[in-house]
Amino acid sequence: MFFNVRLRLRRGPRAAAVLTAFAVAGLAPQPAQAQSAQPYAAQVSAFFTTIRAGNSNVPGTGVEVQQRFNRLYATEEFGALSVGIGGQYTMHTKVRDRLKVAGLFIEPRWVPATGSNTVFPYLSARLAIQQMTGEFQFAEGGKSLGSAFGVGGGLAVKVTRSINLDAGMQVVRQQFGDIGALPFGARTTYTAKIGLSIGYPQ
Repeated sequence: MFFNVRLRLRRGPRAAAVLTAFAVAGLAPQPAQAQSAQPYAAQVSAFFTTIRAGNSNVPGTGVEVQQRFNRLYATEEFGALSVGIGGQYTMHTKVRDRLKVAGLFIEPRWVPATGSNTVFPYLSARLAIQQMTGEFQFAEGGKSLGSAFGVGGGLAVKVTRSINLDAGMQVVRQQFGDIGALPFGARTTYTAKIGLSIGYPQ
């Protein structure tokens, strides 16, 4: 059968040209993948940040989940734009004082064109609406609404066709109202996360 195919290609130069075109297309970069072979993905991450409470930085850990839309816009020269919509939750503890922060956010990303189908560096931004709950040992607790916006970047590494390992950091400006006598106001902090992005089967 191998010899039959060779004979047909010799007699049909158009067939050889078609096969060559398919081979070139297979080697070309695929910017529309935008970090995933699927147009939609769910991402779950461990989430780390700090809250500036009075004169103290209180670190916290938690979780972030988001639904990502991976193919908003993509070209070979520009790279790809994607966006995620999700929620986050962190708990910050100092001795017996406790702060809980929950919020909703939108996170756009730009993946520059690198030619790699395995490693995807990206730049990101975030806009969030948050609520903080304070429980204090020697003061009255309460709740405060706030907001946050930030910029940063990260790296996604392809594990399988539908799963990426994703890690990122951002510098964030957040603002909360005071809770009792404890001031919060506008503060600059950071966020860091590491998790998995799982594409939906097509």
